[in-house]
Amino acid sequence: MKDEKMNIEALSRAELLTLLSILEGELEAQDVVIHALRAQQRDAFIQERYGQYDLSDPFLALQRDSESEERQNMLSCSPVHPQGRAVGPNPLAVLKLVMAHCKRMQERMMGQLAAAENRHKKMIAELEQEKRRSAQVSAHCDDFTSLLQTERDKLLQQLEMERACF
Repeated sequence: MKDEKMNIEALSRAELLTLLSILEGELEAQDVVIHALRAQQRDAFIQERYGQYDLSDPFLALQRDSESEERQNMLSCSPVHPQGRAVGPNPLAVLKLVMAHCKRMQERMMGQLAAAENRHKKMIAELEQEKRRSAQVSAHCDDFTSLLQTERDKLLQQLEMERACF
C-alpha cells in the first residue's frame, strides 16, 4: 500500500466501486475461510468421537446407533490403535450380532403369527357355530310359523263353517 493517506472524499465513483468490490471480495474470502475452519473443526470432532468410521456408510451408522452402550464399554476395555484412537469392533462380529438379532425377531414374529392364526381359527369356528345355531333357530322359527299358519287356516275354516251354520 502507499505510504501516503488516501483521501476517500476525493475518490471518483469508479474508484469507489473498485474499492467496494475489493472489500466485498475480502469479506467473501473471510467467509470461505471461516466455513472451512468450521468444517475442519467439525471433521476433527467427528473423527475424535467416532474414530475411523465412515459417516457415509449406512451399515456403520446402524452399528453406531444400535450399540452405543457396548461401544462405550469397549472404548474403556478395547486395544488402542497406534495413533491413540480406539479400534472399532470387528465388522464380522457386528454382522453376527445383527444376524442373531434378526433371528430372534423372526422367531418372535413367527410366534405372533402362530398366535394370530390360532385366534383366527377360533374365530372362524365360533362364527361357523353361530351360523349353524342361527340356521337351526331360523328353521325352528319357519316350522313354528308354518304351524301357526296352518292353525290359523283351520280356525278360519271353522269360523266360516260356524257362520254358515248360523
